[in-house]
Amino acid sequence: MATQVMDKQALDDVLNELDMRAQQRQEHEAEDNYWVCQRRYPRHPFRCGCVVRFLPAGYSTVSELSGRTRNLSRTGLGVLVRRVFGQGEPIEVEILPPGRPAMFMGGVVRFCRYVSRGYHELGIELKVSAPKPIFSANPTQALRTLDWLSPQPTMPTR
Repeated sequence: MATQVMDKQALDDVLNELDMRAQQRQEHEAEDNYWVCQRRYPRHPFRCGCVVRFLPAGYSTVSELSGRTRNLSRTGLGVLVRRVFGQGEPIEVEILPPGRPAMFMGGVVRFCRYVSRGYHELGIELKVSAPKPIFSANPTQALRTLDWLSPQPTMPTR
């Protein structure tokens, strides 16, 4: 399947808006002595192009779309894409750092929220990383061997 064309500038603008909103929220909450980070591991800004691959419900073939990473932690990855994903949906992300070999990360969607300009932010709980595809090269085999590919996605509630 052809990868959707990604507007890098539009994605960077959305990422900048998200970062500014997060910073304002943290500063305001810190003034009230209320804000305490609840995360197990800190997030680190990590912006680069990526390809998000997934198995649409009821299919054994892989679909893909372009995206851009937002941040990375020890157990998670933030990504912006133009598609709604359900919680628990398995994802493979091919990270494309400039001047370096591609990296592959696999995991499940923990949240999906609309952010702006047709983009959704995915919070992905990482299960595995590798220098080669996690499940997209052989989805049939992966479905038999990777237990985290089995969860049934649930659509976000509003």
